[in-house]
Amino acid sequence: MPTRVKDVMIRNVKTANSKDTVSNVAKTMNRYEIGCVVVTENKKPVGIVTERDILKRIVSKNMDPTKTKAHEIMSSPLVTVKPSITITRAARVMIQKKVKKLPVTNSGCLVGILSLTDLIPLLETQKPIEQSSLKYAPKRVRKVFQIYYDPKRLIRKNCPFSMSSTMPITCSGPKCMWFDVDKCIFLNLISKISSSKETN
Repeated sequence: MPTRVKDVMIRNVKTANSKDTVSNVAKTMNRYEIGCVVVTENKKPVGIVTERDILKRIVSKNMDPTKTKAHEIMSSPLVTVKPSITITRAARVMIQKKVKKLPVTNSGCLVGILSLTDLIPLLETQKPIEQSSLKYAPKRVRKVFQIYYDPKRLIRKNCPFSMSSTMPITCSGPKCMWFDVDKCIFLNLISKISSSKETN
């Protein structure tokens, strides 16, 4: 029997009001150790803010997160699925719509959320995702599948970025889901912060 979205979705979804500052959104992410927050207006989901949104639309553009509102950087319109569909179908929606976080709604109300990295291991017990369906998926989505979706167990599923104290000791480089073009976005961010401190 196929697994449904309602069987595996995270139900306790963290949200932010569209008029909340990006700074407060980031604090919510840090507090709950999550990678995204669903943005709402009048208690209805209207968008989503991810770590990548903050990096691309705030950090890289030197915008002030204490003055920028969530609705200014959120990804919208929001791509959602119903709790009754199968996880295989949900994965195809992620690929087609080029998203890694998928809010789950029922009659317009937010009831859960799916993450691609959480979903992929479950797909190994379901109908396989055809490689052809990944052809037009964005590079970062294909990388997630390359790292985590491995029905034949050909790739080790270790964390691609291992740490010892505060120093990186292993890195899978371009195969990593957090690699952007030719740089690790986290190491790039650390470098920017260090440079900023030196000039101040």
